[in-house]
Amino acid sequence: MYYSLDYKLDYDALGFQMVALGPTPAPEVAWTMGIRYPKPLAEPIECHLDPRSGPVMPDWIAGLTLFSQRFVDVLKSAGVRNMDIYDAVVIDRERDKRYTNYKAVNIIGRVSCADLERSEYVPDYEAPLMEFEKLVIDEGRTMGVPLFRLAESVGFILVSEQVKQAIEAAGLMGVRVVSLEDPSAY
Repeated sequence: MYYSLDYKLDYDALGFQMVALGPTPAPEVAWTMGIRYPKPLAEPIECHLDPRSGPVMPDWIAGLTLFSQRFVDVLKSAGVRNMDIYDAVVIDRERDKRYTNYKAVNIIGRVSCADLERSEYVPDYEAPLMEFEKLVIDEGRTMGVPLFRLAESVGFILVSEQVKQAIEAAGLMGVRVVSLEDPSAY
């Protein structure tokens, strides 16, 4: 079984403010495309927090695939190998802090496994930017990859049961693994 990996949380209910990035560095190929960058990226990649961000730092910062080292370690321990990982520095100008425990992560690989006959999606959107209202996965086409971007909608990051369990056991903050049956996955 596969699940959606995302960062959409009810921050108010959890008692902390959302953390978001300001403008982020843009390589030749978008971070969401699932392919290796043709040229090396300068490291560390500097990212600035949006000034409205709260003081509690999550394990995944929105705006870029920016994961804490802890999150990267959890993914690796669950068998994920298809990540290009870059050193990053998150700069919080409001609090005069620099966080060096983050990595910019390029998830390598898009898997075309949406069962379009059984899924529900918005017409007029085509791969790789389809907009799903309900996603049904053809598990036979996943090749058992534990983490990947959905080729039909590259904003979707899908994880296997093994990765889901590792993430839940780690108690990561600002990361959620959601069943594709759950409407909040969309």
